Amino acid sequence: MNSRPESLQHYNLPILPNGDISSNPEFMTPDKCAERPLDRRRFIRGTSALIGTACAGAVVAIGTSDEAIAQTGPSPSFALLQQLKLVQRHENAHVTFLKTALANLARPKPTFKNLLQPNFTAFLNTSRALENTGVGAYLGAAPAILSRSYLAAAGSIALIEARHAGYFNSLQFRPMTENLFGQELDFERAFTVAEVVASASPFIASLNGGPALTFSNTPSASNDIAILNFALALEYLEADYYNINVPRYVT
Repeated sequence: MNSRPESLQHYNLPILPNGDISSNPEFMTPDKCAERPLDRRRFIRGTSALIGTACAGAVVAIGTSDEAIAQTGPSPSFALLQQLKLVQRHENAHVTFLKTALANLARPKPTFKNLLQPNFTAFLNTSRALENTGVGAYLGAAPAILSRSYLAAAGSIALIEARHAGYFNSLQFRPMTENLFGQELDFERAFTVAEVVASASPFIASLNGGPALTFSNTPSASNDIAILNFALALEYLEADYYNINVPRYVT
């Protein structure tokens, strides 16, 4: 039986003869890509849409008609689906970490709404918004964190959120450092509590008795708990969002 090359195990790619992924019809080499010239008019008409195609391990965006998008959204590629599975795993890991850190002080899981997306285009739009919100939220909270350990942990999570945000931005032909408000940045912009809450509130039905989505700008031990619970609510939201939507495209 063929064994999976160690470098590919992380991505759960199918085992193929001699460990060669290039024989997979979903894998596009540069030569294969060259054999599929893109119709310029079709590209211009559909630049707001995305059909992922894996070209030498990367996703190349190709447009489709607005009418088709309105009905079903663009079709995700094999390579893109593997990345979505990683994003889903990351967000669930963040929830587990924060719950463990907070122990008995962890907030109850909120009840969410409006998470199911009607098509893949809507899914990408909302994913981009949530990930960019997460980046701004962590940066906004950082100056108010007293514990150096908590600050390091928050920074670690924030960097993963930033990778997600840049990825989803690029998938939709936007600058990789564009934030939630359409600002293309050299230095990330911190979000206020109000801005984070405004972005997350359309998806929150109830906090189920948990603490309000806020924290103080004055560092203290008790405020660190408030910040971690603030972050936990956002991570619960992202994890539930991907847990609901990713399985619709990844089997």
